[in-house]
Amino acid sequence: MIPIKNILFLLSGASSFIIFYMGLVNYITAIESSTGWILLVFATIVAAGTLLSTVYISKSITKPIEKLAENMTEFSKTNKITNKKPINTNIKEIYELNKNFESMGEKVEKTISVQQEYVEKLKQIDKKKVEFSSMVSHELKTPLVPILGYAQMLQKQELMGKLNKQQIDAVDEIYSSAVKLQRLVGDILTTQKLDLGKLDFNQENIHIAELLNSIIKEFNPIAIEKKINIINKITKDEIIFSDKDRINQIFSNLIKNAMDFVEPKKGEIIIGADNDKEFIKFFVKDNGIGISESNQKEIFKKFYQIDTSTSRKRNGSGLGLAICKGIADGLGGNIWVESKEDVGTAFYFKIPKQPIKVNSKK
Repeated sequence: MIPIKNILFLLSGASSFIIFYMGLVNYITAIESSTGWILLVFATIVAAGTLLSTVYISKSITKPIEKLAENMTEFSKTNKITNKKPINTNIKEIYELNKNFESMGEKVEKTISVQQEYVEKLKQIDKKKVEFSSMVSHELKTPLVPILGYAQMLQKQELMGKLNKQQIDAVDEIYSSAVKLQRLVGDILTTQKLDLGKLDFNQENIHIAELLNSIIKEFNPIAIEKKINIINKITKDEIIFSDKDRINQIFSNLIKNAMDFVEPKKGEIIIGADNDKEFIKFFVKDNGIGISESNQKEIFKKFYQIDTSTSRKRNGSGLGLAICKGIADGLGGNIWVESKEDVGTAFYFKIPKQPIKVNSKK
């Protein structure tokens, strides 16, 4: 874009040249020498006046406008009116425009400052809430240890004496509920650590084939009980330097979810890994009921439940997938889902092969 002062000088220069040229032509073609001289001098004065007028206009109008434009540009970058260049002008319209801009800038700067203060306060409040939740979760976890311990002792009748069937059922229910609560508290603690950036990772060399085989072995008893087929599909054994336990935790959450959504006797869960340049792409696929597109967008949020009805058949805190995402991100990777309703669901997560900077265990 052409600056206004360049346009003014171009127009005034052209006008001055035309005026001077006409005076010169009249001087040359004039019959009387005195008349020619008068026309030439007059043309020279008018041409010079035009140039001087342009310089004055440039100084009094275009210069202040340029400074005002620079101030606006700087303000748009920094949101601070204090960095503005001073503008001196006798032009009423430019003076009022500059004053209005300064007034608006001061209000915007003050509003942004107040907003930043509120944001910082909200961050501090949110941090305190997370720390408080972490403390409460930790305190809830402490009494669960003796509850689980005594429940296990009561289940072993040779230690605490014989129980009738009704008493055994009650003890089993206590133990089962305590285990669920312990798992929930553990998920909450893990989520809080992820939010605070305090979840530790331990990096080591991991053989992918060995990792997947151990996961299959861990879930085989449950799969046999539920009559679900678990398949290990790996194209090639690879070695990565990452956190074996955290990757196992992602797989555990994904496989548990898959088991909840596949049909017994017909259910099939496939786990595996593919080489993806600098990453290993893990996956857990099932032939379950699938996930709608609207739910896919929200599924990695904390406490999100696909079925929120009071009569829902599946248990869970809604933290499992949020934890999976936090772990994948913390290990330098990412996680996503692909699903079609009534067809099945596939969860993928990528983990870098090479070491990255993480929160290390002390």
